[in-house]
Formats: sequence, C-alpha cells, structure tokens
Amino acid sequence: MAKICLNSRDELIILDLDKVAYFQANGNYTQLTYLSGQKQLLTLGLSKIEAVIRAATPAGLKSSFLRLGRSLIVNKRLIITISVPKQKLYLGDYDNHLFGLTVPKPLLKALKEEIASSYSAAPRQTANEKGTNHQ
Repeated sequence: MAKICLNSRDELIILDLDKVAYFQANGNYTQLTYLSGQKQLLTLGLSKIEAVIRAATPAGLKSSFLRLGRSLIVNKRLIITISVPKQKLYLGDYDNHLFGLTVPKPLLKALKEEIASSYSAAPRQTANEKGTNHQ
C-alpha cells in the first residue's frame, strides 16, 4: 500500500500504511500505533483517517484496513488471533511484535466469521497443482 501525507497548518506527517498496526480513537484525535510499537498522536478524528485511507487505496483494490466499531481501525493483514470469549483481537507479525486489543464480542464474532469464510472460499490446491506431476 502507499504512504499517505497528512498536511495541517502546523505540521506535515507522512504515514507508511504498510507499517501501521492500528489506529485508535482518542477523543477528537487518533492514536496511531506502528508495528514497531512506536505511537503517534494525529490531530484528525478516526472518521477522517478512515476517509484518507479509503482515498489512498487504489481503485479496484480492497483496503487492508478495517473499521471495528467507533474507536478502532486495524490492519487486517496483521490479524493473528481472534478470541471471542476473551474479547481480544491480536495483531502481530509472528516475530517480535504483538498487540492485544479489547474489542466487543459482536464485532469479533462477525470478523471471525468473515475471515473464516474468506479462507474456506479460497480454492485449494491438489497434489498435482503443488508440483508433484506424475508422468
């Protein structure tokens, strides 16, 4: 995905969306958390951030960011665990970075079903397609 530029009267901020783990509402502002753990307070509300991300997404492609309720936008590519009973969503890179976010059960349940169905809808490879050609 692209980098985006947020330009206000007093500052210019360039965000690398590939490295963003999530955005979280903080009053009229938005707290950005990068995968590295670095945080930055943005002087825009979450709805405006969502609009900027949508505008930066190339036509015909789905954004890798997903709005969860009123206070959270997460990078879908970083979802590693959804625990509905614990109300936890874990984002990470299977390396040194892991974030546990508390999310309401109905949102997690819907997200879990959506992701599970997207994986089950993907075509599966047969043994021949995996490169074991028998001649």
